[in-house]
Formats: sequence, structure tokens, C-alpha cells
Amino acid sequence: NTTIRRVLRDYLMKNPKSPLRAIVDYIEGNIGFIFTNGDVGKIREKVEAFEVPAPARVGSVAPADVFIEPGPTGCDPGQTSWFQALNIPTKINRGQV
Repeated sequence: NTTIRRVLRDYLMKNPKSPLRAIVDYIEGNIGFIFTNGDVGKIREKVEAFEVPAPARVGSVAPADVFIEPGPTGCDPGQTSWFQALNIPTKINRGQV
């Protein structure tokens, strides 16, 4: 998105009255652009059909609040590195994290 922002900024400097100015504030994070002359509804269906869940990354912000109740996870003690990577404190109790 850095390249897209740079290209848009340069374009808007040369064309200050362009309607593209309205979308600049919305370009943040990892987003994609789809340009079409076709039916937007059909394209939306295709894009949403290929949406797949992805694991959380360190430092990412959840789109909704996430609450994890304290207690045994069912994970063995060898899997504490996964929690450590997400800065989640852990305790091993009776052979479970």
C-alpha cells in the first residue's frame, strides 16, 4: 500500500481536483483494489467466495474484542511457544497449558 499511496499522492499533486482524493483517507492497512467496468455484485460474490481465515499475527488488531477464559487449553506443555509469540502469559498445570 505504500506504493499505492505514493502514486496517488503524486497523481493528486498534479490533479488536485480529482475525485480520487476522497479515497486516500481510507487506504490504511493491507487492502486490495479491484477495478472493473462489470457488475460489482458479481465481483463481490467471487471475492467473498475466496476469503479464507488466517492465523493472528503478532501486533495485529482484532476487528472485534476477543476474550479467552482462564483455564486449561488442552495443549501440551511443548506448545507454550505459540502463546509466547502472541505475548500471552501461560502456566503449566497437571501437564496442560
